[in-house]
Amino acid sequence: MTLVAEKKRGRSFARPFFIIFLVLFAPFSLFSWTGVAFPIENKACLECHGTRDILQMSKEERLEMVIPTPGKEEVRKGGIILYVDYEQFRSTVHHELNCIDCHTDIKDLPHPQRLGMVSCAQCHDKIVDQYEKDKHAKVSQRLCFECHNPHATTSFKKLSQQERVGICLKCHEKDGHRWLPQRELHFQHLECTVCHSPKAEKGLSFYLTAEGKDGMRFNLSYQQLADFARGYGGDVVKAIDRNGNGIAEVPEINRFIAQLKEQGVPSPRLEEKVLVLQPYHDYTDEVKEIKDCAMCHVSEAPFYSQVMLRLPERRGGWRAVTMDKAIIGKIPPIPSKDNYFSTVHGKNGVECVDCHADLTILRVGEGFQAKGLKTPVCANCHASVMAEYKDSLHAKVSEKICFSCHDPHSSVPFMELGVEQRQAICTKCHDPRRGHFWLPQRELHFKDLECTMCHAPQAEKGIVFYLQRVDEEGKVERLDYGAVAKRLGRERPDLVRLLDSDGNGFLGDREVLSFLQLLKERMPGENVELGVKVLVLKPSHNFTDKGTKAKDCSLCHSSRAKFYSKLIMEIPENGGGIRTLPMDKSILAGIHAIPVTSGFYLLGEDRLAKRDIQDLLFIVRTIGYKWLDVIGILFILGGLGFVGLHAFLRIATIKLRKRRHN
Repeated sequence: MTLVAEKKRGRSFARPFFIIFLVLFAPFSLFSWTGVAFPIENKACLECHGTRDILQMSKEERLEMVIPTPGKEEVRKGGIILYVDYEQFRSTVHHELNCIDCHTDIKDLPHPQRLGMVSCAQCHDKIVDQYEKDKHAKVSQRLCFECHNPHATTSFKKLSQQERVGICLKCHEKDGHRWLPQRELHFQHLECTVCHSPKAEKGLSFYLTAEGKDGMRFNLSYQQLADFARGYGGDVVKAIDRNGNGIAEVPEINRFIAQLKEQGVPSPRLEEKVLVLQPYHDYTDEVKEIKDCAMCHVSEAPFYSQVMLRLPERRGGWRAVTMDKAIIGKIPPIPSKDNYFSTVHGKNGVECVDCHADLTILRVGEGFQAKGLKTPVCANCHASVMAEYKDSLHAKVSEKICFSCHDPHSSVPFMELGVEQRQAICTKCHDPRRGHFWLPQRELHFKDLECTMCHAPQAEKGIVFYLQRVDEEGKVERLDYGAVAKRLGRERPDLVRLLDSDGNGFLGDREVLSFLQLLKERMPGENVELGVKVLVLKPSHNFTDKGTKAKDCSLCHSSRAKFYSKLIMEIPENGGGIRTLPMDKSILAGIHAIPVTSGFYLLGEDRLAKRDIQDLLFIVRTIGYKWLDVIGILFILGGLGFVGLHAFLRIATIKLRKRRHN
């Protein structure tokens, strides 16, 4: 029977019990007076503090259970209550400690009414040193346990974002930060100390989420993922990290999310949050520092150094698994100030406020009241593109806006995009493999052509050539500047001058052939040739899905195709750039002594056209007076061929002719 239980019978019983208590334990207390102390176990403390009945007692009743301290009032700070939930305490970070490890002035029971202040610096000296320099310590008398309950403290890494924010909201209101653009979005993804504790160690954390019936997203619990981990001993980490290298790689995550989707989990995907990994108890409210968006929105932001996947554990809490940093490229991109200056907008001096006009308030000070940013108006700069887009099929049948396809924070010049990158813009919404079944060599077309080659008839198209090598197994490798320089045996050759030998800024077929011949002579064991791709040179945003015209093969596979009007050679430059020069159309004539290219075929029309005769005359004019020699050679070859054919027929018909004579 506990002291508190006895206390409920009335005050008359308390004093005799207290006398009996002193009589029984007086001999043992002599040891403490003589310097010999018995250790007090937690069980003894919990006789009083382990039951909720102590909360129902009056001040006078509690005073009779301790040794009174004259002239001292009962004072407790930080919301610490006398009741200790021992089951909860056993799951805290302090579970291995005894009560007297912190309450060092308790030598015996009952203990004095007023105990000395617990010194957290006994174990947390570094944190206390940090805190003493903090603004909290300077402007208030806040103590450690006014934010942290030592009897219910969970490991910091196991606290969710909401629980961490809840510590700050005990004193601070959430209603501030009115200057902050996308305020609610920041509150959703960040905890307070990400900004207000600059020295804290931070990381980018991802969670597996699903969509609820109300349209809101929620983190998937262990119970919801347990079925997918049955084959791995119930370990969700092993179910994802199948190769066991301790890193959750992009293909592994994509495969696991696909499994969730197949088994009916509604709209599973990754959601990211920026979390503090190692707290630092030196806080600031200097908004001048916090208002610098580049503190977070750059690739060098400290939280990018550690990217983790937080997975729920069977017994509660979270387990962090290192993630492949390539995942950052798979999520909606965070505007990156340093990368932005390499984009087409950044190179042209476009600043944030030029598009986000409602951000100008940040230049003048406080008072920003908007909860979100307005949609930027792209037509301010791209009026002609927008006018063209309004007539397109996209604008008529959907509500797609510019940045549904293009990310303005990472846009690069159109000509720097490869075929796959251009296709990726369209395949965000369209799956080309669901259609185009009528198309011959469908996979070959998908490999070499971008979507707008057919679906944007008004776009300007052309043929682009570049240098490549083909090995014995048929693998193709595009040659960069370093590879060409190595084959030429020169340190820094001027490839443009070597190709354009006459310096007229135009590449004739002889110039290209002589350069290819030079490469072949320097590297006789390699097959160096021209790679070819048909590209859109100037896009048109008026798209169509009408396939009737596109089904005419001669739209592309004929010398009258529009893209034959522009032939360009891409020449690699020292430093990684590319220089382009126009090319002579005769490079496609196919009469060259050495192979110019492979895998590129011209399908002629089914009848002779006037344009074909013009092309033939063009080749004759290019050859010059040598065409007379060509005609003479053709006559000689024709005569020899006729004589040979006549001799062959005479020999083959000897028996037939003898029978006829007989």
